[in-house]
Amino acid sequence: MKQDTYIVNTQQNGWSNKITDSINSVEDIGLNWDVQKTPIIALLEGKYPLPIDTHVSINRSDTNKSIGVVGSGYEPIQNTRIWDALHQSLEGTKHEVVGGGYTHDGGRVFVQTEVKDADFTVNGDKFDNYVTFYSSHDGSSAFEMFDTSVRMICQNTFRLAKQQGGKAFKLKVRHTRNADIRFENVMQHLEDMFDNRRVAYQKLNQIAETPMAYPEMIAWATSFFNKSNKLSTVSSNKAHEARRLAISGTGNNGQTSYDMFNGVTELLTHGDRNTSKDRSAVWRSSELGAGAIQKADALDQLMPNSLSRSSHIQRGFELINTGETLLSA
Repeated sequence: MKQDTYIVNTQQNGWSNKITDSINSVEDIGLNWDVQKTPIIALLEGKYPLPIDTHVSINRSDTNKSIGVVGSGYEPIQNTRIWDALHQSLEGTKHEVVGGGYTHDGGRVFVQTEVKDADFTVNGDKFDNYVTFYSSHDGSSAFEMFDTSVRMICQNTFRLAKQQGGKAFKLKVRHTRNADIRFENVMQHLEDMFDNRRVAYQKLNQIAETPMAYPEMIAWATSFFNKSNKLSTVSSNKAHEARRLAISGTGNNGQTSYDMFNGVTELLTHGDRNTSKDRSAVWRSSELGAGAIQKADALDQLMPNSLSRSSHIQRGFELINTGETLLSA
């Protein structure tokens, strides 16, 4: 990983900076530092100092590095308070912290916990499920939580329990002076996540029983990755790579919609020949950004008899055969 991203995990994977046996404090996940509000001064004509009253810089206490510029009324939540609030909100629920760290030099931080609900398998594959708590010190987001599933055979990840559009569940927390008392909706979100987990695994089992031939796979993937009405080389390459992984990726055999789904999640989780060089960017997209939303969408858009599935296949054939289409993505 690049220096701006630091990830610790208790399970072996390809994107963590450190693997450890257990996580018991913020120090174990590299979050043993505070954030400080620092005044900003502009230099008029390059030499006359002028204080900026409307904004401040957010700096790390250990490195003094600026990790964001926010309004002067902004009050960050310290990492220790995030850690304490997380455990308080899960009090009475069996949970274990299994990962955590930061991105954007500490501007965004996360803690991942295993909250046991039920064991799930699809087509013989075992899945582990985690709840990730995510916040920012740079003002880029409020406090969020989302559910992540890991297919253990290949370490592919995807969001199971999601709101519309694959977005995370917003917690009732804001970066204000009273932010430490606004975690009251965690348990309700957990109940919603567990309900959505069961629905998602029902969907996975459905697509595992749905045959998908090679022409359908490449057509569906071409449309799924190509959002414009003209075929692009980049999206075409992604489609072919996802289809290849659906056949030869770990645990796949290229025969069902489930294989196609695993091809998409493997590509977006681990990257391809071009993107895998920047593991930090791939991880951020896969777990926290556009890649996470794409993986969530792929499951719904591969469901048998769904309009999205058939539309993607028809649209993909048009893109492949003519280079363009009038059908919407």
